Amino acid sequence: MITNIDSNGRILLPLAIRYGLHLEPGDRIAVDQLGDGTIILKKIEDGSTLDVGEASEYGILQLTHS
Repeated sequence: MITNIDSNGRILLPLAIRYGLHLEPGDRIAVDQLGDGTIILKKIEDGSTLDVGEASEYGILQLTHS
């Protein structure tokens, strides 16, 4: 499946993936990148919190546009 990045850096996950992972509007996901450029998305389960230390542990990246 191929999708595009919009001018705000957002991507649209294909419907089949959203349904398969039970993703709904407002769900939170963790984002990580492997050394080979593979991007991993992981749903943050309800009730879970992710503080700055945990974000660093998970290798979550903050992507910015300069």
